Amino acid sequence: MTPPPGRTVTLRGLAPTGLVAGVIAAVATTAVAAVARSGDVDLEVDGAPVPLAAFAVWTVVGALLGVVLARLLRGERRFLVVTVTTTALSLVPAIALPDDVATKLVLVGTHLLAAAIVIPALARRLASSDTPIR
Repeated sequence: MTPPPGRTVTLRGLAPTGLVAGVIAAVATTAVAAVARSGDVDLEVDGAPVPLAAFAVWTVVGALLGVVLARLLRGERRFLVVTVTTTALSLVPAIALPDDVATKLVLVGTHLLAAAIVIPALARRLASSDTPIR
């Protein structure tokens, strides 16, 4: 759907998109973590269990960071390059810190799941603008 001529995507336009995508991603990542935990995956980092609520909270924080990046970067292509790069960097602790492979896989999977929901939603919002963001 093409926006009307002269329409711009503002922070007010990006924020609801990011928030909705963030909430959807938070529910999805928390559900994955709950299923993994019920399947006897420890979900421990440095011997401390990761609370299920942390999956929701950090997913929403990531979505809000995505909104800020979309606003600052102003272009779909730049946004995609930066967010895909930062997602890849966010996988480093998820791979390096947990002791067991199952926890590593769940943490990496939830990072990628959240990114797969939030990044395209914000990128579509950026692409729907026919003029730069102000």
